[in-house]
Amino acid sequence: MKRISHVLARALAFALVLMARPVQLAAAAPQQADTAAADTTAATLGGGGSGVFLWDLIGEAGGFQYPIFFVFIVGLFLIFAKVYELFTDRREAQELEDAPLADMDLKRITMRVANQRESMLAELQATMLNVFQTSKDAATLHEEIANFIQFQRERFDTFKRRVDFLSDTAGALGLLGTVWGMFTVFSSGNTSDKEVVLLGMGTALISTALGLIASIILNLSSTEVYSFFDRRIDQIEDKADELRFRLMELVMHENGAASPAPAPVQQAAAPAMATSAPLADGQAAAPTETVAAAPSSSQPAPAAEAPAPSSGDGSDAGVVAAPEPEQLDVAQLPARAPVATTTRAIVRVTDAQDQPVADEAVQVHVQGDGGHVAGQKEATLATDEEGRAAFDWQLPRRAGVHTVAASVPEASGDLSRTLSVTAEPGPPEQLAHSGNNQGAEVGHALPKPLRVRMQDAHDNPVPDHPVQFEVEMGSGTFENGSQAITIPTNDDGIAAAAFTVGDEPGFNTILAQVGEKEIKFQAMGLEG
Repeated sequence: MKRISHVLARALAFALVLMARPVQLAAAAPQQADTAAADTTAATLGGGGSGVFLWDLIGEAGGFQYPIFFVFIVGLFLIFAKVYELFTDRREAQELEDAPLADMDLKRITMRVANQRESMLAELQATMLNVFQTSKDAATLHEEIANFIQFQRERFDTFKRRVDFLSDTAGALGLLGTVWGMFTVFSSGNTSDKEVVLLGMGTALISTALGLIASIILNLSSTEVYSFFDRRIDQIEDKADELRFRLMELVMHENGAASPAPAPVQQAAAPAMATSAPLADGQAAAPTETVAAAPSSSQPAPAAEAPAPSSGDGSDAGVVAAPEPEQLDVAQLPARAPVATTTRAIVRVTDAQDQPVADEAVQVHVQGDGGHVAGQKEATLATDEEGRAAFDWQLPRRAGVHTVAASVPEASGDLSRTLSVTAEPGPPEQLAHSGNNQGAEVGHALPKPLRVRMQDAHDNPVPDHPVQFEVEMGSGTFENGSQAITIPTNDDGIAAAAFTVGDEPGFNTILAQVGEKEIKFQAMGLEG
């Protein structure tokens, strides 16, 4: 504590020296004519002919410097933590802030947001995309942005109230030191002693100075952090509004792309009017009847027949519809893997003809406490030219069956699969035993079996692992009538061996061996 106080004292040197100088002058004023008394005053305040020593000066605060420094350190820690949080958030969201949303479609935007690291902007944009899937309404998106911004500001207000409390506490401790210093002067009953008066006044003034300086620094730092936070929130809000405008633009584009469908019908009808005039000249009527019949049919029929007249140049013959995702299969996934390891999983998206669908978004979601995918619970992947989407699945430390749900959100139907992996315990790292130091009459079995319980490094029981029991001393035997037996552990990682002491009284020593590790048991044969 003294070392920390010394470092902080040096940081506040200039302000404290300014505060200390009036104390010296006030103490020396009544004794300007008396040089010896003035020297005594300077020595009392920690000075002397060489000037004021900062730590000695702070030491005159009567012990109040320690709680003031403690409050000051806690406040600075909170401020530095918040600054680090804001800088980290800005760094992690830099890629999203630089993303050219105006040139990206919905699929690319979704994949970009889903694969970003955790940040306030990524969280807000992910929420906006989820809302957009259910309600393509600009007002709803604007409300989500406003709610998120309000939540972040309320969260920062909680931080600021804590710092303000610490700032006020530092000032209050300084004032408490003032009261205490004055109290020590008058309670001593010796106000005529200048040294006693100066000591009390020094405690009062120096503790007040420390408290006020700590309070000012905390208030100033808190204000600067708020300015940085406010600018950061404005940046996030601007980028979120940019995404909102882009999503609304995509909605308008979809609506505009669907409405021109009847246009080919009108263009097809115009040639029909133009060819109706030559009928009087005896031209072939068959083409005219074909065109004339088009307006009386449903709208989809002209759309299908309209390309026929313009197909002479072959420009429409090469148009091939993009394959639609119809199947989602698991291409690679091990059935079992050790706990706390990373396993590779691959899913494949194909159409109805079993042809690969490339550049298709696949969402994977880890269910329950099933680990992580790319460090997150959810991730959005893109299929390659073979329709494959691969991801690394980090299994948890808990043994058992874990699942990941994979789905294709852009598919016309419900296209999803559940991937399962059994996480197996690792090798035995922890051994425990019970049943040691028992006794039984000669020739009789021990009341409890000898047990060895084994767990891996993550506290999972290790099943089906052999434990070798062997009698080292004595004539006792195991349940197989021999002095050695191998028993595998059960599902709880326990291997239990029933043991019968020999026919002679005395100690029986049993050794249980698991790999290179050994456990010794002792059992006493008692006379009947």
